Amino acid sequence: MTVFFMKVIEQNNERLVAACDKEVMEMVLDSHGVKIKVSPMFYGKELVTQKEFLDAVKRCTSANVIGIKVIKLLIENRMIHEDAVLWLKNPEKKSEKIGHAILIA
Repeated sequence: MTVFFMKVIEQNNERLVAACDKEVMEMVLDSHGVKIKVSPMFYGKELVTQKEFLDAVKRCTSANVIGIKVIKLLIENRMIHEDAVLWLKNPEKKSEKIGHAILIA
């Protein structure tokens, strides 16, 4: 079963879901000179199932997600379009790209 790190941040009437694949936690990814550090401070320390993640996204006003599996799951569930994904270089596997997307509900 696939699990993700996830954190829900609520402020006023806004609910942000931040989530990432387990495998990308603590990685530094880059694309065209822009670096993203996948940090538990932002993406959370709690592991959740696919169902828990999808339920949280259905109730959010926005989501920030990064990883291959989490992006694939959102595309399969028609929550994001593949053209909306920014593909970043994987520092550990040069031939592989890791997706990053921001969803606004």
